[in-house]
Amino acid sequence: MNYNPDLHMNYTTQDMGKAIVFRLEGSLMGDSTQQQFKNAFLELLEKGHKNFILDLSNVRNMNSSGLGSLITLFSRTRSAGGEFILAALPANIRSLLHITRLDTVFPLRETVEEALAGLT
Repeated sequence: MNYNPDLHMNYTTQDMGKAIVFRLEGSLMGDSTQQQFKNAFLELLEKGHKNFILDLSNVRNMNSSGLGSLITLFSRTRSAGGEFILAALPANIRSLLHITRLDTVFPLRETVEEALAGLT
């Protein structure tokens, strides 16, 4: 099987004080990296971090598995009393969230800086 970068995801994390920023790159399509991302996210949540910003500026594709992951992480974060914000969405990802009406569920911001500024 050939490696196709359009079907895989990479991520980095950065503690910005008010929130942990996850910078996602590639595709949220249910691959093993997506599971590693979810595990890393949930581990930070369990350690007491409450606020998370997902920088989606470099996400090329997302399918129902990716949406399911976001919904799971959103609900776990909110249950813990935290904030879960999506930032810098490409047009195709914003459109997908609009079609699925998830744009009415997730807080969306134009930039990571705007998302950080809105946290108390």
